[in-house]
Amino acid sequence: MLLTFSLALAAGEAEFAAANTALAAGELAGAEAGFRSALEAGAIDADVYYDLGNVLYRQNELPLALLAWRRALSLAPRDPDAEANLAFGRRGVADDVAGADPYPAWAPWQSAVTPDEGIATGGLLVGIGLLAIAARRRLPGLPTAPIGIALASLGVVLAAGGAAEAGLPSGAVVLTETLPLQSDLGGGVVLLTLHAGAELAVLEESSDQLLLALPDGRKGWAPASAVGRVDPFAPMPAAASPR
Repeated sequence: MLLTFSLALAAGEAEFAAANTALAAGELAGAEAGFRSALEAGAIDADVYYDLGNVLYRQNELPLALLAWRRALSLAPRDPDAEANLAFGRRGVADDVAGADPYPAWAPWQSAVTPDEGIATGGLLVGIGLLAIAARRRLPGLPTAPIGIALASLGVVLAAGGAAEAGLPSGAVVLTETLPLQSDLGGGVVLLTLHAGAELAVLEESSDQLLLALPDGRKGWAPASAVGRVDPFAPMPAAASPR
């Protein structure tokens, strides 16, 4: 996984370097363009999203900055800087509906790892556990079987937590100034109105509409173009106004 992230950053190394050069010179628009170019070149990396979020925030693009930091944390959930910036940025959102990245209630450790990390670590422990069980005849004096069973069981739980998190609804951030959530697909009664920067979960997608849910369970339909998906591999939405 470390090699994968290293290769991802190397894919946009020139663009990333150019963005940092522009940033050092105080050219925020140029830095933003550089970080976006790095992502388009394949540098799907937490550092790129973190830096892009910082530049967007300094240009008063709070919703996009929150989205970038959310994407950074989806790739590196233990990054304290991204966590701190996200928490600070959320203070400027009108709606108090921000929710942490989802993870299974029975697997609280998943808040500190990605789904892939949970699955990979669990699979590794299962493999080591099975090897330990198989070695019980060659090492009769050692409790390899109980150790192997314990490791394999722990591995199953860790892998299950990663798989469960991967199956949870993806997140989204409201990008428009206001966003009415409606009762029906493409119309209906306006159930509530959210504002830029509010964070929701995507429950369902139909054509150009999304069924969005708040942390308290309230939900409604809205245009897909009005929100940015937390998925780090999705295209990064453009700024609200050209600069």
